[in-house]
Amino acid sequence: MKTIQPELSPPAILKLVGVFILLLVTAACTPVNGSALPTLKIGLVAPFEGRHRPLGYEVLFAVKLALQERNAGAGLSGYRVELVALNDFDEPDEAKIQAQALTVDPDVMGVVGHLSATTTEAAWPVYDAAGLAVVSPWSVSPASPSPSGTVSVAADLAETADHLNRFMDSQGFHEPQIISSLDIPPLQEQTPALILASDGLTAGEIILQLEDRGSTLPRFGRIEVGSPQLTQVAEDAADGLIFVSPGPSLTDTVGGEDFATAYQALAGFSPGPRAILAYDATHTLLDAIEQAIQTYDRQPTRVEVSQRIRQIERPGLTGQITFNQQGRRIEAPIWLYEIADGQYPGIPVSP
Repeated sequence: MKTIQPELSPPAILKLVGVFILLLVTAACTPVNGSALPTLKIGLVAPFEGRHRPLGYEVLFAVKLALQERNAGAGLSGYRVELVALNDFDEPDEAKIQAQALTVDPDVMGVVGHLSATTTEAAWPVYDAAGLAVVSPWSVSPASPSPSGTVSVAADLAETADHLNRFMDSQGFHEPQIISSLDIPPLQEQTPALILASDGLTAGEIILQLEDRGSTLPRFGRIEVGSPQLTQVAEDAADGLIFVSPGPSLTDTVGGEDFATAYQALAGFSPGPRAILAYDATHTLLDAIEQAIQTYDRQPTRVEVSQRIRQIERPGLTGQITFNQQGRRIEAPIWLYEIADGQYPGIPVSP
């Protein structure tokens, strides 16, 4: 069986050292009367080391780009915003530790993070106790109670699962067999199709095992399967797999051409669905901070930002962004993609 270890693709100058990093965004901004602008901070928590570090870097450049744009000129209503980026290894216990690290810095006004439902939900109580607004760029469980200062720009796990199931039903694939680990059980004789319910790395290895077994059953994937790591491992053996995604490819964004060009110039590679959602999440948080600044004509407090986060309405790369009283995105869009020619995210299937 072919095994490929995840590799760090971004430039070496951005290599993370230790458990966490501190990145101060140095986007150009124009001083007022020759003096530096006052500063605020936002946090980003994602996996910058370990199995899923490429996903963390993909998101990092999207957040940095959003900050560059908002820091230009007079900044965010007269303030410059810096970024504190911390590594949680995509592990719930570490997510809580890094969330606590952000709360001790009084200049941090809000957080973008994390990159999985388990890490996001593990850290929420820590942020809630500190009054920090949080914008999740990835799907969370609909059953998890979300603190008052939290929102998610992505469809939740139930919505994405339902979307995939409805599509499979429409194609005649009823009662598929679910595979969630490398311990693949015997395939049932009447199985019409397979659903892979794992992270992208594991899904790639599952596909290679299925290839070795000679299985030709149609393959579908839940949201975590959709990852550049899927095709890094399985390459063109992943072709034909259809996965559900809470974020779009570049071709399905709303006016994403300028974003794509700027992201490519900053990161050196193209953005994927996670980067696109993180970009929208960052601008959502910055809108709440800016509203708080303008309302009080002074540096905002965490409480003031948290009070505004669910009131934000903005056009994003993923469409119109508004939230319900629980902080979940209203009519959150969902996409289906099919891997083709060993490339992620592949070609659109729906909508």
